[in-house]
Amino acid sequence: MTGKLIQVVGTSSGAGKTTMVLALCRHFKNRGLKVTPFKAVNMSLNSISLRDGSEISRAQWLQALGARIYPKKETNPILLKPQGDGSQVISEGRPVGKMTIEEYYAWMKSKGRDIVLKSLNHLLENYDLVIAEGAGSPAEINMEDRDLANTFIARQGKFPVIIIGDIDRGGVFASLYGTYSLMPDRDLVKLFIINRMRGQFSLLNPGIEKLERLTGVRTAGVIPYIGNINLPGEDSLDYPSLRSPGARVAVIRYPHMENYSDLDLLIMTGNITYVDESNAEVIDKSSLIILPGSKIVGADLDYIIDSGIAARISTAMAGGARVLGICGGYQMLGKTISDPKGVQIGGTRNGLGLLDIDVIYREEKITREVKYRVAHDVIPEGKVQNGYEIHYGIISRNGEKPLLLTELGDEGSLSRDGKVMGTNVHGVLENVEFLQYLIGPIDLKASYEELVDSNIDRLTNIFIDNMDIREIEKLAGMDDQN
Repeated sequence: MTGKLIQVVGTSSGAGKTTMVLALCRHFKNRGLKVTPFKAVNMSLNSISLRDGSEISRAQWLQALGARIYPKKETNPILLKPQGDGSQVISEGRPVGKMTIEEYYAWMKSKGRDIVLKSLNHLLENYDLVIAEGAGSPAEINMEDRDLANTFIARQGKFPVIIIGDIDRGGVFASLYGTYSLMPDRDLVKLFIINRMRGQFSLLNPGIEKLERLTGVRTAGVIPYIGNINLPGEDSLDYPSLRSPGARVAVIRYPHMENYSDLDLLIMTGNITYVDESNAEVIDKSSLIILPGSKIVGADLDYIIDSGIAARISTAMAGGARVLGICGGYQMLGKTISDPKGVQIGGTRNGLGLLDIDVIYREEKITREVKYRVAHDVIPEGKVQNGYEIHYGIISRNGEKPLLLTELGDEGSLSRDGKVMGTNVHGVLENVEFLQYLIGPIDLKASYEELVDSNIDRLTNIFIDNMDIREIEKLAGMDDQN
């Protein structure tokens, strides 16, 4: 254990931990340190596959981009993906099964602690600085003995802790004081940060001064509300319902939708609206209909059929609309879905029949990074792009053309009339060429990767300009001369 560590915990979920860790990763990288993010336990349906086939949260992938490193499985050793009445547990990048909350707690007690410490020690041995993100709140006193994501981490080396609170929700001083008072190891808390302030910062001064008198902890920054920076979200809570009048792209938002981040570049264009049973009529005027990923394909397929959305899709196609399915959405477009091992749906059922494909679920989960080109029938001279796969279903094409060409062979499907497309490759909508093929010209002055990188810089500058960064640098062992 040679590296240093700063932990950022929050007064609640969504307080700003993820974005602050992202900003600190970029800042300390700019200051010349070899830095990495770390989140011991994350719960999210937004995940990504790495080169070695490991699966981690997309939030830690983004934070690794902030640090300008390629992410490792150790940055997110335990990932929980909610699924029905339990969660699929990903441990060290690999699925270990679906667990109820009771099964998960038992597993964490027997194995989780060692897994978390193994990953933490690996990062501390290989990086100058680890910026660790807590999960939820560190003051959940009902589960203090089972919390491996918060001060359990800081406790390992008596590492400093920063608490961030969200004033936009109201009650930020009560939240900061209550969190500090209830959390274990509060002697490790060195700084407070107030996030998402609207209006004059000086209005907070009396509260900041009283909070310091009560706790002995300084408030080292007030971050303004940031509303104009587009970065991938951590989970569905970061993707509020988009109802854009006149948008020509309809995204079916079924109950178990996952991998919201597939839509990030499309959201930047502003040409998107979510559709569910409450506004299904939007489909009638859409030129492109997207069926995104699904954590429970059978249930979401039932939803779009029973709600009448499937019938509206067929009507819209007759009027010229095109359909794109990604991962679980791709599987729904086929003729049949078979699950002989009971991985998800059990048995065999019909799909929507819009693509001449059959899907078979296998017990082994496929997670891999892929390089691909869009097929020549779609884009004649397409560039090589990066994407990733996370799925159980194996596709059998029955005469349909492939949509993509990968280093592993043909992938995806394109219907004979070109109106229906499907792929298991996530990230395909980050391909500007393909997106323009789907929706027409878009005004982008850079690639998606360049846009993300520039937005990380903008976010970092806002945080750094509104914090006493020297105080935080001292926590990392940097003095004023460095």
